[in-house]
Amino acid sequence: MGKYLLFFVLLFSSLHIYPQCYQGYVVDEETNACLPFATVFVSQDCRTVTNADGAFTLDTNLKGVAKISYVGYHELIIPLSRLNGIIKMKPYVVKLHEVTAYPIDVIIKRAMDQLLLEAKSYKNKESDFIYRQVTLNDRTCNEYIETFFNAKSEISLRKLSLITGRYATLKTGKDGDFSYCTNFFSLVQLGLFARKIKKNMPIPFLTSEYKKYYNIDYTILSGVNSNIYVITFKAKRNVKNVIIEGKLFIDGVDYRILKYEGHLRNSTLSYGKRKIPLTLSINTVYTNRRGFTEIESEELNGNYRHFGKDILIKALIFNVGENKIERKKRIKYNYNLKEIISSMNYDSNFWRQHNEVRKTPLEKKVLELFESKNVFTNMR
Repeated sequence: MGKYLLFFVLLFSSLHIYPQCYQGYVVDEETNACLPFATVFVSQDCRTVTNADGAFTLDTNLKGVAKISYVGYHELIIPLSRLNGIIKMKPYVVKLHEVTAYPIDVIIKRAMDQLLLEAKSYKNKESDFIYRQVTLNDRTCNEYIETFFNAKSEISLRKLSLITGRYATLKTGKDGDFSYCTNFFSLVQLGLFARKIKKNMPIPFLTSEYKKYYNIDYTILSGVNSNIYVITFKAKRNVKNVIIEGKLFIDGVDYRILKYEGHLRNSTLSYGKRKIPLTLSINTVYTNRRGFTEIESEELNGNYRHFGKDILIKALIFNVGENKIERKKRIKYNYNLKEIISSMNYDSNFWRQHNEVRKTPLEKKVLELFESKNVFTNMR
């Protein structure tokens, strides 16, 4: 009897299906340039985005196909067996000042009307997000942060609450008392749409007064079955406030916001009474999978000088979905991220299990170094 029992145990063990690990790179088929933050979608519960190097990792025991999408490129649907290796995407054709069906002002208004309509029904929708950031101090990485947080997610992130996180820093002398993440994390709440312009907040693209602040231009990206309006918002010379500049990608059929890429103008960081000039670029991709416009992924790159050193901050955000992270006590974000994380317990098993976005070689190397030195503030 014992032999039969052992046989069945071994049989069922052999039938256990382990997830298949797929690793690939998404590139432009014409230039071979990497495509960062392209979406790799198998199902609502099985998806990821490429990292800053265009690389991704996806573990799944599902069968079938994957959908690869990147704004301004033709969507790919390929068998999962072809996910390993290099995946090439074909870009849309750029048409300069092609005649549009409607004036650009009308297209912008329709996009804003669409967002206002969605806000009535979806303004309380939430999602969980991962935030990952590395800081380089004169090309030497001395800070790493990774958190999962929950937020209202319709068009912009609001009412953030932390689920868990880890933070580590290697102090390098005089500049060691400055927490780069404390202020930088708050920038995830920047929005490109506002009914009214708020004091001390950057002026966004989409507001009823946008003509007062911006000069507008456009191009059209033409695909096989659809077009994308690429509208450029350039701040007027007399604008002294902090203002968002860049390009807005709008679907040519239903006027949904697809993507934003640009930067802040006239922006600074506060350090005591000092104002430090900040160069900040933002690349945000939106999704409509749940029936409304919400952030799918976002890349933030900041650069400034502090105590004579060049500080470079690289951060990413990815929408992992609604209620995807095990419920833990929520901690309201109060603009001191380091203080909040240091009060949490460090769960090494949790971090081993959660790798929703493939780490770049730099992120992986830094993480291994910091873990070996036990410098995460919430390690006990």
